[in-house]
Amino acid sequence: MPVMKILVAGLGCYQFPLLSGRAGLVHGVFTREGGVSRGAFAGLNLSFAVGDRRADVLENRRRVREALGLAHLAGACQVHGNTDRVVEEGEAPGEGEELPEADILITATPGVGLLIKQADCQAVLLYDPERRVATNVHCGWRGQVQNVLGQAVARLVKEWGSRPQALLAGIGPGLGPCCAQFVNYRQEFPRTFWDYQVRPGYFDLWRLSRDQLLEAGLRLQHLEVAGLCTRCRPAEFFSYRRERLTGRQGAVIGLASG
Repeated sequence: MPVMKILVAGLGCYQFPLLSGRAGLVHGVFTREGGVSRGAFAGLNLSFAVGDRRADVLENRRRVREALGLAHLAGACQVHGNTDRVVEEGEAPGEGEELPEADILITATPGVGLLIKQADCQAVLLYDPERRVATNVHCGWRGQVQNVLGQAVARLVKEWGSRPQALLAGIGPGLGPCCAQFVNYRQEFPRTFWDYQVRPGYFDLWRLSRDQLLEAGLRLQHLEVAGLCTRCRPAEFFSYRRERLTGRQGAVIGLASG
């Protein structure tokens, strides 16, 4: 499996080997393990929007930020779209605040961690080692229909002069082909997505994300897929498909504080 599980300050966390070896880059794909939330949100819930106690979410976020040695943790109101927001020097939200609606977060500012929350959608972490720019993408099936990953790569190319073939990517946990059932896929997916059906009504969304990144110009050897299904692993991950009322784990990437 191309991800390694570690404990960071008592928090369950996966890391991509491809990203772990990069000097000055920090990242973590956190599980629900650790944290102070209770009940349906038990563990490391990082979302303010699901009904959890605000004080508990603030404490969970503090633990994540400090575990990675970051000065700020920047999350956004995620809407399953393809809007991007760049977090520059002095623009990171304060504790308990979120950026306006966005599903692509980008930064070249040291000390800022980009937070994507999910409970079946993927967080896709991108890093440009040449331009030293980090990106985190909220990638659910609606985002895949809008090619949110292609949009993220295009933004890096346009604004930072990134070369797609130099980008590194880690595709985080999400619904696996075992559980990604779409009864109404003929109405929800374009026909090109139907090729990702592994058995009637079930789709390989991990492979779809990989192929969308390849289409955007990334190299296969620069891609890693976690291969972890959130619905199948209740001890590790929140899952909306499994529980409906539940928390959100988070994935974070950023440049280390100077």
